[in-house]
Amino acid sequence: TINVTPYHVTYDGNPHTAIGTATGVKGESLSGLDLGGTTHTNAGDYPSDPWTFTDVTGNYNDASGTVHDQIDKANATINVTPYHVTYDGNPHTATGTATGVKGESLSGLDLSGTMHTNAGDYPSDPWTFTDVTGNYNNATGTVHDRIDKANATITVTGYSVIYDGNPHTATGTATGVKGESLSGLD
Repeated sequence: TINVTPYHVTYDGNPHTAIGTATGVKGESLSGLDLGGTTHTNAGDYPSDPWTFTDVTGNYNDASGTVHDQIDKANATINVTPYHVTYDGNPHTATGTATGVKGESLSGLDLSGTMHTNAGDYPSDPWTFTDVTGNYNNATGTVHDRIDKANATITVTGYSVIYDGNPHTATGTATGVKGESLSGLD
């Protein structure tokens, strides 16, 4: 009597093998059951995993069969950290990590949808995780990023003149965070 029990687990980075028993006519355990064909580590559906029984006593018929094993994809741990900065003229992107079930770093986290240079409130910046190993579910989400307006450097030079009947105006400049001249000084 051969009993083989398949497995249906979530990916955990470890190898899994079906379990089974071979029992003789008097209930005794028999050796010779080979379940090596049912061993898998990566996520996948394995509908025809082979097992074999080879009798070493000479009293039983050899046997073979298949079992349906399955390892479901796991969810990666995704951490995305938004930014809240003051405008500095440089592009900013959220930071993040994708981590697997054994603490390993995973590639495939795309944060390009969170990149901004100009001041603004960005409450729904998208990120995506696309698994390249086949062991993890793809994922998406949003993060709330923000770039506050900066203060321009304003320089105003007053005037001191002797009355001459003409209008006089102070002079000034407005300079941005990268030294660029800004208009709008009134």
